[in-house]
Amino acid sequence: MKHGVNWFEWSKESFEKAEKSDKPILLDLTAVWCHWCHVMDSTSYSNYEVIEIINQDFVPIKVYIDKRPDIRDRYNMGGFPSTVFLTPEGDIIAGETFVPPERLKLLLEAVKSGYKNKKLEFKKKVIGVNENVHKREDIKTKVNEDIVKKVLLLMEDNFDNAYGGFGIQPKFPVPEVIDLLFLQYLKTANERYLDIALKTLDGMHEGLYDKIDFGFFRYSVTQDWKMPHYEKMLDTNAGLLRNYATAFYITKNDKYRRVASEIISYINNSLSNQKKGGFYGSQDADEEFYNLKFEERKTRKQPYVDKTLYVDWNAMMISSYIKYGTILNDSKAIEFAIKTIEFILEKCYDKDKGLCHFFDGTPNADGLLADNMYFLNSLVDAYFTARSKKHLERIREIAEFILKNFYDNKNHGFFDRMLKKEDVGILKYGKKAFLENSFCAIVFLRLYSLTKEAKHKQAAESTLLYFFDSYLNFGYFAATYAVAVDMLVNNGIKIKP
Repeated sequence: MKHGVNWFEWSKESFEKAEKSDKPILLDLTAVWCHWCHVMDSTSYSNYEVIEIINQDFVPIKVYIDKRPDIRDRYNMGGFPSTVFLTPEGDIIAGETFVPPERLKLLLEAVKSGYKNKKLEFKKKVIGVNENVHKREDIKTKVNEDIVKKVLLLMEDNFDNAYGGFGIQPKFPVPEVIDLLFLQYLKTANERYLDIALKTLDGMHEGLYDKIDFGFFRYSVTQDWKMPHYEKMLDTNAGLLRNYATAFYITKNDKYRRVASEIISYINNSLSNQKKGGFYGSQDADEEFYNLKFEERKTRKQPYVDKTLYVDWNAMMISSYIKYGTILNDSKAIEFAIKTIEFILEKCYDKDKGLCHFFDGTPNADGLLADNMYFLNSLVDAYFTARSKKHLERIREIAEFILKNFYDNKNHGFFDRMLKKEDVGILKYGKKAFLENSFCAIVFLRLYSLTKEAKHKQAAESTLLYFFDSYLNFGYFAATYAVAVDMLVNNGIKIKP
């Protein structure tokens, strides 16, 4: 019988066990696609001495971050794996990312000793919300075009003129920034915005793209894009599919059409269920496989695919398939997007609970804002494309569900999850995520253009006002916020659909 760490699930029972036994919790935030997570499992968590200490003196909890993004967002230590030590109440004692065996032994002993002797000061780190109440008359004086200009300046300050992209290293794709650049180019005809967007797309294609099986890797360790981490994520490819399709729409340059079409080919072949509908979550990072030549790859087994359907990521890809299909006149892409919508409505939606987060044979983890908001957005895309009365009914239904269960009527903005009686740790505290709220503003402005219901516009306005005092703190990641502001102030410029 193999001796290993006795992992528990994130649950009220696990926290009660820690409290009754008066032991600290070891939280391992991991992912199926994560290379260093696998390394830590095969080294640190397979070390006999480490196993003995953990099983005897800690309550170990393993959480897969794709399945529980709400836990990920509250306990992330700056990367994955995240190795986090908690009190039985769920407050953070200490944390790191990847920890090799010898270092982990020392860390375990230090936390155990400090906890036992009460020598560490355990301060409650409540990740709550900064309540800023604004009057509605502030909307015109505060939320105006100056915001868009400031975000564009932040973007230009961080643009890498040598290789494209933003920042130095590691270098991640940021599809939302490309969205803002394309919108501003269409609005102003400023070639600088187009040049930045296209140089970034060209740089990513040069270094971050799988030129044999297609699709984009998650990010590059280096500034020049040429040392990828080889996992392929559904959400990354959804954003970049949207970007390259839009680049073709604007430039009519066939290379962008070709890349977009190849992403579709990769997703159809490797990250989707073509029979039933639905998109899979990710494909593993396998450095050895991706460094093989074309002839060698033919004989090797493809890296593992996580066939879990994550609803928010599925919704992102649905919207991107619809955009691609509309721009490239590809009816099959649109048909598969609609097919996936129907699958999610059948398997992952409950009128009283909203959308669940993931489906792996059964629906799981309901009550997250992202699933409801991104799926609502994909329904709006589908409605504008297919004009289905059934989709319009679901749009109104889900919009009402979001306003009822996530919107803060008192102080405005949207909470990232519905609070539940079984919540433990800092899940018990409300959190308003800037990026999610920025996207909420976009979706509710789109809803207002469709429904003409004042409450939809009001929710968007109030959300933008809520983050007015803090949006500059996010640098160029405020691109989505700037897009929402532009939509509010100028009614935006629509790119198909």
